[in-house]
Amino acid sequence: MVESSRWTELSDGDEFAGYRIERRLGRGGMGILYLALEPGLERRVALKLIAPEAAADEVFARRFAEESRIAASIEHPNVVPIYAAGEEEGVPWIAMRYVPGSDLGRRLAREGRLEPVAAVALIAQVGNGLDAIHAAGLVHRDVKPANVLLSGEPGSEHAYITDFGVARNAATESGLTQTGRFVGTLDYVAPEQISGGPIDARVDVYALGCLLFKLLTGEVPFPREGEAARLYAHLNDPPPAPSLHARAVPKALDEVVTRAMSKDPGDRYPSAGDLARAARAALTGTAVAVPERTVATGAAATRELPAETAKKHPQDAFSRSRERSGGDRRLLVAGGALALVAAVALVVLVASGGGADGTTAATTARQAKEAEPKPQRLTEVELIAKGDAICADSRASYKRVYDPVLEEVPDVAYSKKLVANSTEAVRELNELEPPKSLERAYDKYVGSREQVSQWDVDALRAAEAGDEVAYREAREDRNDTEDDRQVLAEEVGFKECSGSDL
Repeated sequence: MVESSRWTELSDGDEFAGYRIERRLGRGGMGILYLALEPGLERRVALKLIAPEAAADEVFARRFAEESRIAASIEHPNVVPIYAAGEEEGVPWIAMRYVPGSDLGRRLAREGRLEPVAAVALIAQVGNGLDAIHAAGLVHRDVKPANVLLSGEPGSEHAYITDFGVARNAATESGLTQTGRFVGTLDYVAPEQISGGPIDARVDVYALGCLLFKLLTGEVPFPREGEAARLYAHLNDPPPAPSLHARAVPKALDEVVTRAMSKDPGDRYPSAGDLARAARAALTGTAVAVPERTVATGAAATRELPAETAKKHPQDAFSRSRERSGGDRRLLVAGGALALVAAVALVVLVASGGGADGTTAATTARQAKEAEPKPQRLTEVELIAKGDAICADSRASYKRVYDPVLEEVPDVAYSKKLVANSTEAVRELNELEPPKSLERAYDKYVGSREQVSQWDVDALRAAEAGDEVAYREAREDRNDTEDDRQVLAEEVGFKECSGSDL
């Protein structure tokens, strides 16, 4: 393992692993980020190297090396893509897409807070990226404004979730979370990360709820003095209602934030995408068209997710959070007192992620339908036959409805037909129970279909509002990902299913 004294930070004009350094972009707890010119292709990349002081720490260096494998496994428009990775003279590095512009933290520093429409639009993009991370069996564990990169003009930014230096493939048994170092940010950390409970995708749902609160109000949910006080608040204090901190925030968004920040992971939204869709629905006063379901797989999947969780109305979680501040307060205070007495130890515990079981491979990607027994698993042949039949029907229906002119011009009737078609296909696909061998690939494919359904809903809302720009963006989002859906369909083994049938 390289000694920290064997290298120092790079300077402008230096070469490293064939890349020519142009300037330093920033520095985090584990790595230093540079703008560099890639050899041969002459394109600018963001080159990340392990920090010198961390290079001497074998566990930290191993964690950094894992980052490249974790991030490279994700392909999604809202996740920063990795181009290459390697090790140069014992120093691990990764080269990723350079996203010119800024990050969400800097935007908030300039503007204080965002208007609800802009906040929810960005949360939707971050939620989509997190769903992709969770579908790969990973948990990010450090969702915060600085880890959301922004490109494009204000009001139409494209958001990328980044910094996988603290993400972990929960299926590994590397023990890299047991380092005694802090990983994550206290203002966005979930209670189970503090208390040592099981870690799964819902810690990112909690953090996304904290991020939504920050975007809406310009404040973190628990602005306490000192680390111990913030830990105590995450463990015990009821989730704050953003409308009490910013008059422009609709009260309907209070329920979304408080449910996302529920102390009990089972009371939160099953997925980051569900949170984003609920926020959009609350903002527009419409119903959520896509049924709630977790998309997480592998050890990122929920450890315990009762069937009744999907039935809970956001108000239920809001009420339960308030009840906890009363009748159950004694139990919460007892746990919080331990945090206060052992504040330093708890900060270290947050770093470990707290006892996640790396040997568990269970997945709860599809929740049982309300009041119905769980369907029998299909064989691979049966799944492909049934899925292809659904896709064939969906494609035929789409072709009957499709109108290239109305793809460009907002039309409510046309949009309603497309929503009906895509949501019906999602409903039918969700009724199928794949074999274990295809479970992960099938979940990812159905997740892509759910995303299409949401884009169709977004287009309908834009048509109803007469917003031509938003309408076209929703249509373009749907069409731009056709190739990705084709690949996901082929991974399952489908013949008829593809992005083009939507």
